[in-house]
Amino acid sequence: MTKKIVLKTEEDCKRFWLENRIYDLRKVPSDKNNKQYVLVMFPYPSGQGLHMGHTRIYTGGDVLARYFRMKGFDVLNPIGWDAFGLPAENYALKNKTTPQKIVPENILNFKRQILDLGLSYDWSREFSTTDPEYYRFTQFLFTIFFKMGLLYKDNLPVYFCPYCKTGLAEEEVLSDGTHERCGEKITRKLLPQWLFKITDYAESLLSELDNLDWPEGIKDMQRNWIGKSEGAEIKFQIDKNGLDLELSEIVVFTTRPDTIYGATALVIAPEHPLVKNLLNSEISDPIKQQISEYVKKSSSKLDLNRTDLNQDKSGIFSGIYAIHPLTQESIPIWIADYVIGWYGRGAIMLVPAHDERDYQFAKKYNIPIKKVIKPRDDVKGSVEPYTDYGVLENSGEFDGLSSKSAIEQITKKLEDLNKGSFAVEYKLRDWIFSRQRYWGEPIPMVFCESCAKNKIAWIDTDSANDEITAITDNTKVVDIINDRWNKIKKYLYGWFPLKLSDLPLLLPDVDFYELTETGESPLANITDWVSVSCPNCGKPAKRETDTMPNWAGSSWYFLAFCFWDLIKDKTLKIDLLDFWKNKVVPRLEKFMPVDWYLGGAEHAVLHLLYSRFWMHALYEVGLVPEKEPFLRLRNVGMVLAEDHKKMSKSRGNVVNPDDFIREYNADIVRVCIMFIAPFSQEVAWSKDVIKGVGRFIKKIYQTYLVYDNSANIVENNDKKIFLELQRLISKVDSDLSAVKFNTAIASLMEFLNLWTDYIAKFNKTGLSRDNAKKYLKLLSPFAPFISDIIWSSILKEEGSIHTQKWPELNMEDLVEEEFDLPIQVNGKLRSIIRIKRNLSKQDIEKIVLSDNKIMKYIKNRNYELIYIPNKIVNLVVK
Repeated sequence: MTKKIVLKTEEDCKRFWLENRIYDLRKVPSDKNNKQYVLVMFPYPSGQGLHMGHTRIYTGGDVLARYFRMKGFDVLNPIGWDAFGLPAENYALKNKTTPQKIVPENILNFKRQILDLGLSYDWSREFSTTDPEYYRFTQFLFTIFFKMGLLYKDNLPVYFCPYCKTGLAEEEVLSDGTHERCGEKITRKLLPQWLFKITDYAESLLSELDNLDWPEGIKDMQRNWIGKSEGAEIKFQIDKNGLDLELSEIVVFTTRPDTIYGATALVIAPEHPLVKNLLNSEISDPIKQQISEYVKKSSSKLDLNRTDLNQDKSGIFSGIYAIHPLTQESIPIWIADYVIGWYGRGAIMLVPAHDERDYQFAKKYNIPIKKVIKPRDDVKGSVEPYTDYGVLENSGEFDGLSSKSAIEQITKKLEDLNKGSFAVEYKLRDWIFSRQRYWGEPIPMVFCESCAKNKIAWIDTDSANDEITAITDNTKVVDIINDRWNKIKKYLYGWFPLKLSDLPLLLPDVDFYELTETGESPLANITDWVSVSCPNCGKPAKRETDTMPNWAGSSWYFLAFCFWDLIKDKTLKIDLLDFWKNKVVPRLEKFMPVDWYLGGAEHAVLHLLYSRFWMHALYEVGLVPEKEPFLRLRNVGMVLAEDHKKMSKSRGNVVNPDDFIREYNADIVRVCIMFIAPFSQEVAWSKDVIKGVGRFIKKIYQTYLVYDNSANIVENNDKKIFLELQRLISKVDSDLSAVKFNTAIASLMEFLNLWTDYIAKFNKTGLSRDNAKKYLKLLSPFAPFISDIIWSSILKEEGSIHTQKWPELNMEDLVEEEFDLPIQVNGKLRSIIRIKRNLSKQDIEKIVLSDNKIMKYIKNRNYELIYIPNKIVNLVVK
């Protein structure tokens, strides 16, 4: 006979949960409607361990997972480690060690803390993004994207962190011009970079936002980042004035073609190709020198600062002119850094009378201001510049038209003249996907100088078409891929991906390494690793030495959890594409999308946008069944220190959950962090609150001691207490589904006070043992340890409370036996009486006639009694 396990301590619980794998999802859901995929943004395992912010978000996810598990859903609640990236590498460099040595130690510490908090993860699916088995699939997806024509390499003036010695994406630079990882000021540097064509999916990423159950603020941030604008492209011919310039025209994008007659100059960005043309031309040396100095000065500025309306505008005359496409007037071309090289066409038409920035610029440099739009009501003395829509003036044949009509008609005329067309632009730009660091996924690409000289790209190889059709046999998508390759081929001469069978390309182990001063990755110094043969011609070639950004592994990890149990104990020799199509996709059909995704709002235009992009791209070729990864997103508010300041080691105000778990216990910490404020609200940690929660947990334990066999107390089921329990079940149910953890806990506290007052007053339990179990089940997602300890050691139940069913609510139980019945006389309320439910009309009439308040209205008079059962009585006096 098996000995019954009695859980008496937190250690007993942790051991029992792990040994019995009670939180592992050991089956694939047969019914997609009966699954709940609960996921928190997985942690970067830093040396500092979990902080209170982690505790809040992970406990919130755990509460949902435990709740849905008890509700009978197949719950996937996994955890892993986002362990590549700059923090580990910077720490290793500082301490003369390697990330390979420190990251596993950090993971062990994080895992200990997670177990101490009682988080109910499925550990059978655990992985780190640094595991070769994991980043083999990251490299596999990179290769798929490359073959889809979504990756190319170009020399770009990128943001560069001198401290981290690596290029950065725009999204990784904060508004104050510092790196979001290390806090150091950034500069600009010209570097060869891999770029992801996220811009190909701008419209798809934008339109699908409407269907997501996400906070509107996050969706708006993504909409603004994508930045869709509708307008027109307009061509201005360059008056070369004898100069040998490659460009013959400047193309601008504008949302206001109705203002074209007010264009008194063109302004191009310092990055515009014409600037380079001018610097290589025979233009006068003084002008050339001024342009060169201006470009250099502009290169150090952040794009955010350059476009800030409040920033002082700077610029320089280029020395040449353009021809206005409708008036044929000659207008000057200026260079100014408030125009950004990557937005629109890196050029604007200057309309100072109707644009605030243009107005400031024109005023500063004495450029003519020509009004061409007036308010509809022709208000005199209107404030300059007038930026709203109105009626055209000084606009030739279009005078008198409304702005809306003029936009359409002017653009049509430009089309007829082959000088313009309707167009859509996005602020979103291609994603820089290179990092000049060691600690990241190696990029599985090889560069061959010989093939580059001969202008041979991968798409030119004999196998390219077959490899594309192996990914997708959708002919329409294949055409899209080929069209992409026609546009990017010139950037990819000499570049070839590794064979899928050669993955993973392992990151070479080193004892120590130094960052290069050239901006290259430290991998460039590992000659034996870099030197290879060209996969195409067999001649000497070199591996790519840049690594992927830390966002690579997190852009698809939610997919990996769905099938990672299949990877355990597998060899490295599986056919990756076949495995993905025949093993992975069926799993994704069962598990995806993530039903509940919990994380910080700071990831709105980084991780969340990148993950959506990867899914949209994979969906295009049928390698995922869903377009969107996260059905619901719930943000967590930041946890501040007690001084209401952001926690930091320098301020000495960091709140470590370990300290409070030792002083109180894990349940008290969990309940406190869930109770202290609404989940999405920023909150300061409070020792006063945790003390109160400590009293609440202690009171629960003491209350359940009445069910101990030695307790001298009568067990009963009080009708009022039972009714309040039913209401509590309904309240906690609805609150958990709405992620209102704090109000659910408040209701649990209120009920406990009512219940314990009854016990103290009547020396009776107030609830039967079975009903007392229901309260404990409601508590268990928040306080898993004390719930299981009471379940096992006091109530003497088998197994764990966390494998039990959630209390079912019978709506009839919510109905009180007595209720207040309103009594009307001729439609006016005259009395209210308390009666039992479901009485007959005859019984109701007897009770009504015994009410003196009613009798004074009907005495000695004829009446008709109208009774709506259990609702109302109306006496119609005749």
